[in-house]
Amino acid sequence: MKKYASILMTSALISSLLLQPTVSAKENDSSVVETEAQQENFIKVIGKIESITEETKGNYFATVKSNNEEFGFYYNKSTVIMNNVGEIVELSEGVEITAFIDAKNPMLMIYPPRYSPDVVIVQTKKSGTVQLDQFNEQFLNKKEDLVIKVTEETIIQDLAGKAQAKADIVEKDILIFFDVVLESYPAQTSPSKILVLNKETSKIDKAITIANEDYYEVNSVKMIPLRRVAEQLGFQVDSTGRGAIVSKGNVSFTITRGTKQYGYNKALRYFQQEPELLEKGKTYVPYEMLEQLIELTETE
Repeated sequence: MKKYASILMTSALISSLLLQPTVSAKENDSSVVETEAQQENFIKVIGKIESITEETKGNYFATVKSNNEEFGFYYNKSTVIMNNVGEIVELSEGVEITAFIDAKNPMLMIYPPRYSPDVVIVQTKKSGTVQLDQFNEQFLNKKEDLVIKVTEETIIQDLAGKAQAKADIVEKDILIFFDVVLESYPAQTSPSKILVLNKETSKIDKAITIANEDYYEVNSVKMIPLRRVAEQLGFQVDSTGRGAIVSKGNVSFTITRGTKQYGYNKALRYFQQEPELLEKGKTYVPYEMLEQLIELTETE
């Protein structure tokens, strides 16, 4: 049985990956040109997408190669995907990417690592640089080597696409999209776009976090706490003594511990692994149950 650890803990065990390159794309050059110490709140991973598979409806997994090493990341419609000039794009095989991941997110302690990034930047031949940084009230960054000039033309948004004010970027983790830098000390630039890396946590995100923090592996199947994730998504959970009935509206699941067979409305379905009482008072079910509940929640 395995538990999840935070990315900060796990990344310390994966010394072969370069986790903190600065995104920098010059004209006709999409390579990463600088590596620096790990940021306090976010880590970055870079590489070339080798393959993309659809795990479940609307949820994808990308396999990435970086300096002959491999990692992967999950993404869906809530993942912000832009190119290096701030345009919304779609991911495809063969593109060079930089993924920004909240360092507090849990991650399974396996190799190669798997991430769930908040933002993925696709490198293109367009002239534009993306930088992760923090700025004070004078818009000077922590290293005191860059000042940004925020004008009325500067687009400022959060991860949900909502407009933000100048004050909203102070002392926050932000991505700045810029091109020309004035040669001075500190250097100066006027970003075309600023992305504030904060977001409202949805009930789906909270349910996924629960599953990632409280889980066991049984016969290589990820087992998660049924009641905690189901109630987080607004489902009612009624104990039957041998299992539970999970319901919402006209949808009902009948789950019995010790058997892979379960009821979905009037139909029968089968889990990969039978539900078990792995902790006192807590029935654990395969992760696929959460995927079904999320799909039903998204169609409400």
